[in-house]
Amino acid sequence: YDYDMDSNFNAFRTYKWIPRVMSDASGSAKTAMQNNTLLDQRIRSAVDTQMSDKGFTLAADSADVLVVYHVGLANKVEVTDWGYTYAGSYWGGGMGRNVDVYQYTEGTLIVDIVNAASRQLAWRGSATGVVEPGNSPEQQQARINDVVSRIFANYPPKK
Repeated sequence: YDYDMDSNFNAFRTYKWIPRVMSDASGSAKTAMQNNTLLDQRIRSAVDTQMSDKGFTLAADSADVLVVYHVGLANKVEVTDWGYTYAGSYWGGGMGRNVDVYQYTEGTLIVDIVNAASRQLAWRGSATGVVEPGNSPEQQQARINDVVSRIFANYPPKK
């Protein structure tokens, strides 16, 4: 996390969401995954819960802070080289190389809290982890709730 050291976090009591612009997902599975309205609802719900737990009230009109989140996905490859091994058998043996390759998708969630008066970033929290595409909707919501809870563990910052 990071924050503006001059911000008075005790003065922030109301918040409003900054509308997210969903880009055209045609032709891109990665963009479509990031622009998922179901994911949007899950993240907003988890952030709303944390904001409420931190003493914030969702405002209909003007607010002390504006909240927005960002998601990103990156395809990753992890290669582990275990070195040379000896493969012996009745017919003989030989040296071989033992290498494991693991492909996965890494997701990043960033939550920004912007001072509404100055329009400057007041606080940013983020988390990065492996995306589990086979999870049920309930498992996805539980994972998002956990991740957002961990992000907000550092709010308000301890100066």
